[in-house]
Amino acid sequence: MFIKIAPKVRVYLPKEQLQFIDKYRKYDFFRSSQLEVHEINIAKSLADKSIFVRKKLDNDVQYALNRKIRFNNGSKK
Repeated sequence: MFIKIAPKVRVYLPKEQLQFIDKYRKYDFFRSSQLEVHEINIAKSLADKSIFVRKKLDNDVQYALNRKIRFNNGSKK
């Protein structure tokens, strides 16, 4: 599935990352200490792709879903 970050900018996400987004979409924010070990790497890669917004705290990292992204099914118009 493609996710639109900005006009003319799309990012492809595999199923594993989509499942992670669906799992944490309902939260306003979450911390890396609340995640499992393999989920931390997924959250980092999604933050690098601008899907999640990352805020570094003193002892932890806080993530939130980027509100400006749009989900696209990948079909051409």
